Amino acid sequence: MKLRSVRTLLLVSIICVSSASGQSLFDKYARNQQVTSVVISESMFKLFAKMQFIVDDPDAQVFMELAKEITSLRVLTTSNESIASSIKEDAFDYATSRRLTELMVVRDEDSQVFFYAETGRDERIQELLMLVTELKKVNLNGRKFETVLLSITGDLDLEKIGRLASKMNLPEELGELNRRDY
Repeated sequence: MKLRSVRTLLLVSIICVSSASGQSLFDKYARNQQVTSVVISESMFKLFAKMQFIVDDPDAQVFMELAKEITSLRVLTTSNESIASSIKEDAFDYATSRRLTELMVVRDEDSQVFFYAETGRDERIQELLMLVTELKKVNLNGRKFETVLLSITGDLDLEKIGRLASKMNLPEELGELNRRDY
């Protein structure tokens, strides 16, 4: 009987650690002064979705449709090579521990882009994780980036994410996701 209780306690602990690991991946770096952290909550996406009646732009409508499905969006960026290396290692560990499916890897002379996903019912995406590393030519308002880590969670349609990416000038590889089998 005690062995069963110990197994149950161990299983519950593993589940708790697994569900908190995504949170802690971003929390680990969020307060670091050399890391830019952006978190958009489900409440903000619901607010965006409610603005639908105000917006008459077809491109914005694609975003509004997707906003209804998103529960969070988290982004970490840094230009510090040491921190970038740590984020990269932690992101790969996270993808492995969560058993995320590798959707696509793009390597070129300017960067490396990794896409991972957790699929749920009807092959919809529960989490999309994008890691961009070794950025060489990205300069935004005088600031260079070495690494970008992005996580989108919700009940997502991959096709909508691809359409949104192509409309918003997000990395072109993100726009290609809906054309790939995974």
